[in-house]
Amino acid sequence: MFVKIKNSVVFRIGAMLTAMTALAILTMFSSFIISEMADSDAAAINLSGSMRQHSYMMLANALVQDEDNAIHSIEQERLDSFEKILKNPVLTNQFDRESNDHLTLLYKSVETDWFSHVRPKFESFSTNAQSKEILISYIESFVAKIDALVFEYQKEAEAKIEWLRIIQVCALFMTLILVYVAMTNVYVHIEQPLTLLTELAIKIKDGNLGEKIELNSKDELGVLAGAFNAMSENLSKVYDDLESAVDVKTRELKRSNDALIFLFKTARSINEPDFDYDFQPVLDEVSFLTGLKDMDLCLSTPESVVPYIHMMSLEDAPNRQNCEGVHCEACKGDSCFITQANTGYEIKFPLVQDEQNFGVLVVRVPFSQALESWQHQLLQSVADQISVALSLRNQENQERRVSLLNERTIIARELHDSLAQSLSYLKIQVTRLQKAYDKGAEAELFQELMDEIREGLSSAYRQLRELLSTFRLQIDGTGLKGALLDTVEKMQSRSDMKIELKFDIDSIPLSPNEEIHLLQVAKESLQNAVHHSKGKKVELDLFCENNHVTLRVCDDGIGIPDDPEKMNHYGLAIMKERSKHLNGALKLYRQDKGGTCVEMQFHPHELAP
Repeated sequence: MFVKIKNSVVFRIGAMLTAMTALAILTMFSSFIISEMADSDAAAINLSGSMRQHSYMMLANALVQDEDNAIHSIEQERLDSFEKILKNPVLTNQFDRESNDHLTLLYKSVETDWFSHVRPKFESFSTNAQSKEILISYIESFVAKIDALVFEYQKEAEAKIEWLRIIQVCALFMTLILVYVAMTNVYVHIEQPLTLLTELAIKIKDGNLGEKIELNSKDELGVLAGAFNAMSENLSKVYDDLESAVDVKTRELKRSNDALIFLFKTARSINEPDFDYDFQPVLDEVSFLTGLKDMDLCLSTPESVVPYIHMMSLEDAPNRQNCEGVHCEACKGDSCFITQANTGYEIKFPLVQDEQNFGVLVVRVPFSQALESWQHQLLQSVADQISVALSLRNQENQERRVSLLNERTIIARELHDSLAQSLSYLKIQVTRLQKAYDKGAEAELFQELMDEIREGLSSAYRQLRELLSTFRLQIDGTGLKGALLDTVEKMQSRSDMKIELKFDIDSIPLSPNEEIHLLQVAKESLQNAVHHSKGKKVELDLFCENNHVTLRVCDDGIGIPDDPEKMNHYGLAIMKERSKHLNGALKLYRQDKGGTCVEMQFHPHELAP
C-alpha cells in the first residue's frame, strides 16, 4: 500500500538510508582499494633506501682492498645482494615498466646505471688512486639517483594517503549532508505530523470529537491524518447516534420500570383483603402509561351477558362514542382479538380465568396509530391481573358459601347429637308423666318422673351451654398452643385442681379443622376431670409419635365408673364423633395407680404418606 502513495515517508527514509549505505560502502571500498595499493609502499621505501646503504658499504669495502684489480669474494656477494634488491618485485610492482611516468624513468635510470657503470666499475676496480676517485664519483651520482627514486616512492605513498584522506573527508561531508537531509525529512514529514496526530488523539480521548488535523502531506502520515479526521467525524456521528439511542433506551427503560411498578402495585392492591374491586384507578393509570385515552372496562358475571359495571378512561367520556352496554356477545372471546370501529379499530382483551369470562377490556386506536408491542403486553398483563382478582373473589365467595354450609351442617349435627336427643328424652318423660296422670298413678311415680325431667332439663341446659361455648370457640394468632394455655388458665381459676400442660407438637403442621377438634376434645376432657374426677391434679399431654399426634388427659381422681355412658353421655359421644372426623380413635380407661385417662390419636393430613 505504501508503494502506491506519492511522496511516501517510507520511500524517503529508504532512499536516504540507501544513499547513506551506498556512501558508506563506496567509502569503505575506496579505502580498501587504496589500502591495497599502498600495501607495499613502506616496503618499497625501505628497500629503495637500503640500496644507498649497500652502495656505501660496497664503496667502503672496495676502498680498503689491498690487491690491485682484484675484487674480494665478499664484495662479489654484496654486488649480487644489491642486484637482488634492485630486482625485488616490491620495487618493480609499484609501476608499469611500459609506462613513461617519473617513477619508472627513475627506476630504469638507476637500473641502467647499475648494470652499465656501477657494477662494471666495482668488478674492474683497482686500488690505485685514480680508480678510487672514479668509483667514488660514480657512487655519489648513483646514490643521488637512488635518493631521487626513494623520494619518488615516498611521493607515491603520500599521494595514495592523500587520496584516502580526501575520500574520507568527502564521505564525512556527504554523510553530514545526508544526515541533515534525513533529520529534516524526519522532522518535517514524521515528527511534526506525529505530534499533530498525538494531540488530535488526546483531544479525541478527552471527548473533543469535532477536532480535525490540517496536514496537506500526501504520504502515509497524510493518509493517517485523513483517516483520523474521518474517524473523528464518524465517531462524532456515532456518539450523537449513541446518545440518541441511549435517550431512546432510557425512555424505554423508564417506561418499562413505570409499567413494572404499576403492575406490582396493581397486583399487591387487588390481593389485599380490603380491596374494594374498584378498577377505575387501574384503568386511568394504564391509560396514562400507554398513552391510549379511549378505553372501556366492562365487568360481568360468568353467567351474564350484560356487564354490571362499565368504566371508561376518558375525562370527557360522556361526550364520546362508546358502547351502549348491549350486544355484548361481540366482546366475548378466549383471547385477544381485533374488530373494526368507526374511526379506527378496537383491540379487545377478554377477562378470562379458568375458562370463565369476567368481562372485557376494550382499547380504541385510530387507523393512523399502531399499537406497540410493549403497550399490548402491558394491556394483556392488566387484563390478566383483573381476571385473576375477579376469579379469586369468585373463588373466595364460593369458599365462604361452602364454609357457611359446612358450619351449618356442624351446628345441625351438634344439635342433633346433644340437645335434640335431650329434648326427645324430655318429650318421652312428659308423655310418661301424662299417662301416669291419666291413670291416677301414685305420688312416688310422679316424683320419680319429675326428678328425671328435672335432671333431663339440667342436662339439656348444660349441653346448650357447652354448644354455645363450642360455637364461640376461637383460635387467635397464637395458634393451638395459645388457645390451650388460655383454656387451662380459665379452668385453673375456677377449680382447685392443678392443671399441667405439655405441648410437644410445635413442629407439626396442623390444619385449622384439626386444631379446632383437638382444642374441643381437650376442653371437654378437662371439664370432665375438673367436674367429676374429684382429684387434685390433671395432666394434658400433646405429643407426636410415628407421625401420629396423641392427645392424653389424665387425672388422679376416683377413676371412671363401670358404666361411663351414663356420665356425661352426650359429651363423650361428641368427643368420639370429633375423633372420627379426624380419622382417629378415642380411648377412655382407668389407670392402675388411680384416676382416668382420655386419649385420642390421629394421623395429621400434612404428615400423610
